[in-house]
Amino acid sequence: MTITRDTDRHDRQVRAFGQDGQRRLNSTTAAVIGLGGIGSLLVQGLAHLGIGRLITVDPDRVEPTNLNRLAGATSTDARDGTTKAEVAARTAAHIDQDISVHAVPASVLDTGVWSSLRCADLIFGAVDGHAPRWALNVLAVQYPRPYIDTGAEITTRPTGPLDVSGHVATVMPGGPCLLCLSGYDPAAASMELDPVLTAAKRSAGYLRDAPDEPTPSVIFLNQTIAGIALGEALNLLTGWHPPRPYTLIDLAGPALTPIDADPQPDCPACGPDSPRGEGDAAPPPHFSTPAPPPHH
Repeated sequence: MTITRDTDRHDRQVRAFGQDGQRRLNSTTAAVIGLGGIGSLLVQGLAHLGIGRLITVDPDRVEPTNLNRLAGATSTDARDGTTKAEVAARTAAHIDQDISVHAVPASVLDTGVWSSLRCADLIFGAVDGHAPRWALNVLAVQYPRPYIDTGAEITTRPTGPLDVSGHVATVMPGGPCLLCLSGYDPAAASMELDPVLTAAKRSAGYLRDAPDEPTPSVIFLNQTIAGIALGEALNLLTGWHPPRPYTLIDLAGPALTPIDADPQPDCPACGPDSPRGEGDAAPPPHFSTPAPPPHH
């Protein structure tokens, strides 16, 4: 008896998740918003998995300090100021030329960009701010789309150990949204959308953070978070395991802590007064920054 083996590039993962799982990956459009340390690794991983179509979204350009963690970026990109969206698209194409990639060097806080993401079957968020998380949460609730949110944090202290942690939150249609999971702060999102107010509060001493101070970032933490997020994508697309609403990642432990959650019945983002499931019947979010008061 002769055994015919699949010599396709995805043969080894087909042996794990089956042909049906691979077909679902091949027919999926995934959007990755935020293409820094975690997002660039998500694009790299999705390309290796054989995702059918990719949308890469980020308004920023490559800088020298990105090169310690930005998958696919080179010193030439940093010198030339190549957009991160272009680097991500190039990375995916180098891995698998059959993947259709649409690079968007713009912010998800642009109404046109936000609306264009309706075509995505699966959304990944690898953004830093509260406002883009709010925008992606609205998208996931309104259309409804699975949304995998990621984040990393490294805390340094003058004395004591280094804290290296992160999270992966999975928002499912009908399940708890990112606000239910305490994944962003609505007040902080509002301030990010109103830089005039933010600057006024900072100058008055109400905000004591240092927004221009670079934060620590290392690739091994990003790789761990991206790997768990890609595992959640496989949960969604292949039925490997039920999706986990929230996973806390502590690499100092090390420990992974899954957290269950339920939708909050009065949640302003996904509750009765929200645009849940309304799709195009509801307008896009209001992104414009309020005009500063006139001077007299």
